[in-house]
Amino acid sequence: MGACKCAGTKIARMGRGIIGTTDSAFVETPHGIFTASGVWFATTRDALETYASEVLDHESIEKLIERAEVWLRSPETLAVWLLPLLMLVVGPLPAALAVVTIYVAWKTLGPSAVSRVLERVFRVLDPVWLQGAYYVGILSYFAALGQYTALWTGVAGFVLLRWGLLSKIVQTVVLLIQRSLYRMPIPDQVLRAFIIRAAVAHRISLPQLDHMERHISETFRRRT
Repeated sequence: MGACKCAGTKIARMGRGIIGTTDSAFVETPHGIFTASGVWFATTRDALETYASEVLDHESIEKLIERAEVWLRSPETLAVWLLPLLMLVVGPLPAALAVVTIYVAWKTLGPSAVSRVLERVFRVLDPVWLQGAYYVGILSYFAALGQYTALWTGVAGFVLLRWGLLSKIVQTVVLLIQRSLYRMPIPDQVLRAFIIRAAVAHRISLPQLDHMERHISETFRRRT
C-alpha cells in the first residue's frame, strides 16, 4: 500500500484530472489515461468529453474512472471474501477450487455484467485493511479449532489474491476468453459500461457512443 500511495502522490502532481485521494489519481498520456493503481484506459479525456459530454454533466470523468477501477478489482474482492466462508462450509480444498473457478468466471464475464448497485457493494468490501481484519478474525478462529489446513489455505489464498499472483497464473486462459468476448480492452469496456449505466440513470441518449467504441478499438489495435 505504501508504494501505491507514493505512486499516487507522484501522479497527482503530474495529472490534470485528480480525484480527491491520491490512490484514485490519474494522469493523461499520449496513449490514454493511466491511473495510480496501474490501470491503462485507451480512451482520453477529450474523447470522453466528445462522445459522452451530457453524462459528464452529471458524473465526472474522475468518478466514472473510480467506479471502473472498483469493478476491475471485483474478481479479487469477490474471491477474497468468499474463500473463508466456503472453507467453513465445504472444507479447504473444495473451497479453493470453487474460488478459483468463480474468480476466472467473474474475471471473464464481469465486464459484461457491470452494475452500479453491485459496484457500491464491491466498494464497501474493497479496502485492504477491511479484508485484512476479516482474515485475521477468520484465520484466528481456524487456529483456535486446530484446523491448520484451513488456516494455511487462507493465508496462501490471501497472498495469491492480494499480490496478484492468481491473476498471473490464470492470465493466459482469461485473456483468450476475453478476446473472444470483447472488442475493446477490458478497462475501456468497463468504463464504457459505466457511462451507459450513468446515461440510463440520468435518462440521457448517447447516439455517439458507438463512435467512441470504434475509436478505442482502432487505437488499441494500433498499439498492439
